[in-house]
Amino acid sequence: METVMLLKFSATNYKSFKEPFVFSMIPAPKQKGLDYSILQETVQNKVYKALSTAVIYGPNASGKSNIINAVETFKSIILRGDIKN
Repeated sequence: METVMLLKFSATNYKSFKEPFVFSMIPAPKQKGLDYSILQETVQNKVYKALSTAVIYGPNASGKSNIINAVETFKSIILRGDIKN
């Protein structure tokens, strides 16, 4: 089975987000103590690292669900192969 990692997702002008936002699963370079939760894959001799989990938090009505909806919309566009509807 092939491994697929989403390293970084960004969107602009989507629902409550007028300005660009970025959701990144790339660990900070100086991150310490989270080695147990970092995935590592080598693709064509290049090593990619990603966090195995993430938490989206914030106050009510701050757009947390819209981030998830944006990722789901992107996924459906990729699976369908077009942007209709």
